[in-house]
Amino acid sequence: MSQAQSARQERIRSLVRMLRGLQRDEDLTVEDMALRLGVSRSMLVMVYCGQRNPGRKFLRGILRAYPHLRDEVCLFLLRGMC
Repeated sequence: MSQAQSARQERIRSLVRMLRGLQRDEDLTVEDMALRLGVSRSMLVMVYCGQRNPGRKFLRGILRAYPHLRDEVCLFLLRGMC
């Protein structure tokens, strides 16, 4: 795995940890979190498991649900994740 791929995987893992923490803190089910983000349950699970990268719709959902995460999402986008 290249250094760029490793860095990308680490950014995704960081985003997933952040989302799981929010889900846990707010006592949400996976279904509740998916609904809050405006994505399907299966999409959220695939991102959580590393089977899919978060796309623009997914990231927009984070911004809508958690506007205080704007800086993190913008950095994620600027690094070419989508």
